[in-house]
Amino acid sequence: MRKTVIPVLLVFSLSAYAQETKKADTANTTKIEEVVVTSLGIKRQARSLTYSSQQIGGDELTAVKTPNFLNSISGKVSNVQINRTNGVGSSVRVLMRGNKSANSSQPLYVIDGIPIINGVGKAPEASQYSTMPDAGDVLSSINPDDIESMNFLKGASASALYGSMGGNGVILITTKKGKLGKSSITYNTSLTVDQAYSLPKLQHSYLSYDPAVSGQTPGISNESWGAKGASKDHLKDFLQNGTTWVNSLSFQSGTEKSTNYFSIGNTTNKGIVPSSYFDQYNVSFRNSSKYLNDKLTLDANFIGSLQNSVNRQTPGVSFSPLVSLYWLPRGVDFDQYNNSNYSYIDKTRLLPAQNWWAIGPDGKFNGNPATQNPYWILNRNKVTVNNKNTYSALSLAYQINPWLSARVRGNYSWNVTDSQRGVSAYSDPNLITSSGINGRLLQNKYENSSTYGDVLLVGSPKLSEDISLDFTVGGSINTSRNTITEIDNAYLSAPNLFTVSNLQWNVDRSVGDGFHHINYSTKKQIQSVFASASLGYKNMFYVDMTFRNDWDSTLAFTGTNGYDYESVGVNAVLSSIFKLPETINFWKIRGSYATVGLGLPANLTTATTPYNTAYGYIVDAGQILYPKYSLVTDPAFSELFVKPELNKTFEVGTELRLFKNRLNFDITYYNSKATNQLLPVTISSNLGGLPSGSYYVNAGKIQNTGFESSLSYKIFDSGKFGWTANLNGSTNKNKIVELFPDRLKVPENLPLALTGGGAYTKLKVGGSFGDIYGIKFLRDDQGRILVDADGKPLAEKNIGYLGNPNPKFMLGLGNTFNIGKLGISFLVDGKFGGKVLSLTEKANDMLGVSQTSASARDAGGVAIPNAVYAPGTPNAGAAYTGLTDAKVYYKAVGANQEGAGIDEAYIYSATTVRLRQASIAYTFDINSSYLRNTTVSIVGTNLFFFYKKAPFDPEQVSGNTPGGVGVDSFGIPITRSIGLSLKANF
Repeated sequence: MRKTVIPVLLVFSLSAYAQETKKADTANTTKIEEVVVTSLGIKRQARSLTYSSQQIGGDELTAVKTPNFLNSISGKVSNVQINRTNGVGSSVRVLMRGNKSANSSQPLYVIDGIPIINGVGKAPEASQYSTMPDAGDVLSSINPDDIESMNFLKGASASALYGSMGGNGVILITTKKGKLGKSSITYNTSLTVDQAYSLPKLQHSYLSYDPAVSGQTPGISNESWGAKGASKDHLKDFLQNGTTWVNSLSFQSGTEKSTNYFSIGNTTNKGIVPSSYFDQYNVSFRNSSKYLNDKLTLDANFIGSLQNSVNRQTPGVSFSPLVSLYWLPRGVDFDQYNNSNYSYIDKTRLLPAQNWWAIGPDGKFNGNPATQNPYWILNRNKVTVNNKNTYSALSLAYQINPWLSARVRGNYSWNVTDSQRGVSAYSDPNLITSSGINGRLLQNKYENSSTYGDVLLVGSPKLSEDISLDFTVGGSINTSRNTITEIDNAYLSAPNLFTVSNLQWNVDRSVGDGFHHINYSTKKQIQSVFASASLGYKNMFYVDMTFRNDWDSTLAFTGTNGYDYESVGVNAVLSSIFKLPETINFWKIRGSYATVGLGLPANLTTATTPYNTAYGYIVDAGQILYPKYSLVTDPAFSELFVKPELNKTFEVGTELRLFKNRLNFDITYYNSKATNQLLPVTISSNLGGLPSGSYYVNAGKIQNTGFESSLSYKIFDSGKFGWTANLNGSTNKNKIVELFPDRLKVPENLPLALTGGGAYTKLKVGGSFGDIYGIKFLRDDQGRILVDADGKPLAEKNIGYLGNPNPKFMLGLGNTFNIGKLGISFLVDGKFGGKVLSLTEKANDMLGVSQTSASARDAGGVAIPNAVYAPGTPNAGAAYTGLTDAKVYYKAVGANQEGAGIDEAYIYSATTVRLRQASIAYTFDINSSYLRNTTVSIVGTNLFFFYKKAPFDPEQVSGNTPGGVGVDSFGIPITRSIGLSLKANF
């Protein structure tokens, strides 16, 4: 492929002759001829595309605003899965066409044709012991009012020109420009009230003690298996209604020579948890100017933001104020530990000490793990996250002749995420270590920067009246740098002074005892050449070809410096070839094949040569941290050398437009195979000369097959009444075809842990990406649950497969009605299939604080279907039809720590159908000297579920990582938002 594409391009470009500029950019009279933005920011006619592409307008992102505009995509684009993390400002996990990589399946983001790095901080895992929240990402800071449109390139053919960067698909973001004509000002504001719902169902009818027994008092036990009685719902009183206020002011002006767009914005959020808030400021500027008789076009762009948040919620038990209320022993009066009484001055040290029921007279904490006063966590274990993001770009385009232009472009993006938590003295000793009597400081600081530059030659020569050609030839260089600083120190000189200068490092300590100071930097550079050509014949047939070669610095010392990717696609416009019924306005069929991939992590290969060995490791407070996994360097095992991942994708599809273009339908089938996954493996025996040890190897194959479709129908289209319905659906089947080479003789039943999944999400041959594993019920050969003589269910000793959280089918249905100046819209989306695990419900049951445990007590016990007595019991093999004591049952299956209980009892259906968003808007035409019109809207998001069986929102994840999807580890509750918005055009 490499040897054929470039000569063909050169022949075409040399033999072509000048023609008038093609009508593609101005042919917007019908949707058939509409122009869309594709790879590298090149505009193409939609009819000529040989791959699936779906575009949404900026108005669809801002009709009902969310603080992170990526959340507004849910249900609007087929086969795009959105997972939220923990609250406003947190990052969003975006997945297109299934999971393809064990390292990262996140797409590439491109702003105005130029790629950016969507930098994120350290993500929490699906663990009960997380210490820091999700820190957010760059995309969460972009003002949605600045976005003109977004185009989703989901397949490898569409993103092949981006090479390894676009291996998981590409999201193209086009920002607004100034417009020719009179200057204008637009003001947007929205104020919504956020209310928590779908909370864990807790009981308040059983106490933690028995008032009839002498000496028993509230809190005598950290569990609530006591006598019948009434207790107050303190969680309901603790949570508050949050508010989100978003303001944006934009100015635009334009002449025939220059256009300008400028905006400023602010987002302020008060969370549903007291003393939690988020503040963000945005600014953007874009100028487009023409020089040299309009032959030279300069486009400059700047986007910047500042984010500050306090007490962003952290998943897990350790620093969650909500868990302390979930587990509050019933009968304990939380009001005596409120915000004005959560601490007192300890006279021995003259320091604030914690006031909490779980702290005994000796100062020791009850419970495993112990809880803390929620207000102590919020005030004395406070966490702050401060983010700064800037993006600047410059593009020069010169029209050499009517059919050929040259472009030089570049950008620089920089972001820093600084998260810090101070853990005060008198906190739970398990959180500050036995020696940390003065407190503990945790800090994660991630600084990311990238520079990108490319040179393009873009042409549309006229070969003949029947044959058209569009081509692009160019090269690029992309450099990214990351600096990571992680501090964890429980040896403060002065108590409760949370500064780096107050930390002690030269102290005697045990390994890992609250003592980490990691600082390291990485650098990665990709140098590329690429070319693409699109041949058309009579606007009926089109052939696309792309070629790209990347020279990647992450392959240093591996013997392979670069790799190439290719794609080829064809389409036929049947409505132009054949005479079809008048009801069919447009019909196209298309097919494509492409290979793209992903590079290696930065600095991974520097340890392959002795000189670089010392510089390939990480230093922690003066101690070298040797990597757990090394690289295979023995030439006899060359097939195990590290190499880039490779994704081969085939897709076919068709597009139909009917009834005077009122009905549009698109469907695509795809099959992708991602190979050469970078996987860690431990070899316990010498295999033909390869020593025992732990290695990184490139192996494995992940396959995704599926369908995606979208349908839009203008049911009514008149000035007085309009009704447009949009429907999109998709299905994806993921399969782990293979993991490790047969030569390594790794057992096929060995599950491989996924990053961010804690002890639960793993890969296994024959399974699917993100499979959840845990402890299962012990069963006999017939699948019946085994119980002991008391009816207590027994557990398997080893973990087993529990289910996969990814939906089997996704559906989005949107309707928009226009009645004169009144607009009504709503969006319903559903995700069908999949299984999820709730660690929250598991712990609540064991402690007797769940409504499930109270209902079981009311019913006289728990019925266990399809159960028999276990071997060795008096009634071995006989059916068990009795009721198991509620406490016995839930103490057996529940647990508040990993590796205990029976996880299988807490697997739920992930199917949900919800009213995602709705709005009612009315536009007032003012037409005064200053104000043209204004639109007032009532808006709502996440209003309610039509169907949900899980005790939490299955969309929520702990962090933006490959693992952790479908595992609820005490995450923040979902919120519904209802409010007003105003848009005024001056």
